[in-house]
Amino acid sequence: MLSINKRQQYLYAFLIGFSIALIAVFYKYFTYGILDLSFESFRFLKPALILNETNSLIHFRALDRLPVYPFTIYFILKVFGSTNYLAIVFFQSILNGLIVAVSIATKNLITKKYYWISIFLLVFNINFFWSATIILPDLINVFFIVCAIYFFLKFILEKQSLNFIVIGSIFFALSFLTKPSGILIPIALTIFMLIYYFFEKKYKLSKVIIFSLIPAVIIFLISSPLYFYNYKKSGEAKLTFEKGSHLLFWVYPCLVKNWGCGSRDKDALENARHLSNIKINKKSEMITDEYPYVFEFKNGKLFYIKSLPFDDNYFKNKVITSKINQEIFFDLVEEVDKTQILKSYIGSTTKMLFHTSIIGIFGYHNISYTELKSVISSTNISLPGIIWLLSQILVVGLRALQFYGFTSVFQKKKKNFWSIIFLIFILVPFIISAVGIGNPRYRIPIEPILFLLTILGIKKLQKKIKN
Repeated sequence: MLSINKRQQYLYAFLIGFSIALIAVFYKYFTYGILDLSFESFRFLKPALILNETNSLIHFRALDRLPVYPFTIYFILKVFGSTNYLAIVFFQSILNGLIVAVSIATKNLITKKYYWISIFLLVFNINFFWSATIILPDLINVFFIVCAIYFFLKFILEKQSLNFIVIGSIFFALSFLTKPSGILIPIALTIFMLIYYFFEKKYKLSKVIIFSLIPAVIIFLISSPLYFYNYKKSGEAKLTFEKGSHLLFWVYPCLVKNWGCGSRDKDALENARHLSNIKINKKSEMITDEYPYVFEFKNGKLFYIKSLPFDDNYFKNKVITSKINQEIFFDLVEEVDKTQILKSYIGSTTKMLFHTSIIGIFGYHNISYTELKSVISSTNISLPGIIWLLSQILVVGLRALQFYGFTSVFQKKKKNFWSIIFLIFILVPFIISAVGIGNPRYRIPIEPILFLLTILGIKKLQKKIKN
């Protein structure tokens, strides 16, 4: 291995991560264009464009997305032009480089070894560099998560300074305001800190409780303006109004599928929409909760046209709509066989953890997952099938190595004990929040955790071989 100092390690990590993501960006840009209509990019672009045109937070919040990513897009487009989508994904390529660099720094807290192995695992993580090509909040969310993990592990493994807990909690708060998938993180952090302080520090119970609440308090303090704003406009202090729609239109059509999503069950989705429309129309006080803005999509670009009149009832109606959809969801789930729900959850979690992300890239080339499997199992073996199979074998192998790394928690030497416990406490909430609809994209927030467990697995395996 080349002899390189820490600064060089981080610089190389950043440059390699940035370059790989940028190559993917330009490939996507010249082959397909940047804006991908199969994702929800519009729902993040629209509030940014509205804020750019109206300079109004009321209009900005009328589009129900958490604020961090649309604000980020707003600032980028403010500098580089309101239709310069390439600037957004270029920024995401920089984020990819930073994620790789911070992940290397986090790895160094556990072991100084395995630099080039780590670079390979990180820069060729398809979930990372391909996410840089799509206008979605996944990559900036991962950046906040990996920074938060770094500071918490620094607290656990090196300096027992509350400053690290505070900084790590701030990054988790930014993640909390980026994607609702982290909704359970404050609870997970509180439970972990309770256990850690009680068993490791052996503080009095009152002191344990006070110190353990610090992460959750910081997260809720930082997110409190959003809760207050939503309460002021709607009468309910909520982080987001999309819970009901998410449950009814995404989770339910996946729960009824034999082994979860994949893709949503079309009949179940149509039935959910039908029931939602009926119940909403029965509410005489309801007005449309359609977004009160006009946009034009032309030549692959989204253009803001105008805002339509709306009053504060708009926000109240979004709450009512969410509650109606949530009630329908639970009514429909009651009718689903409980064994089926269990199978769906197992299936979706298996897809999230064990399917290779390369499936999505081949999807751009109109090669479905079914076709990928068939081209390798038939006599007509093709290059896509071979690439898919090798990638799938690698993913399964990494999961085995990660589980082996997790078992280090049972060793007599407790050096990595609390680190592993912390990583598991962060991993589980994201798996829970992906109930029913797990796919490789839902794995993105936990990729930094899986990477660190891989390094622990390699470290343990090397020791065993030497012994």
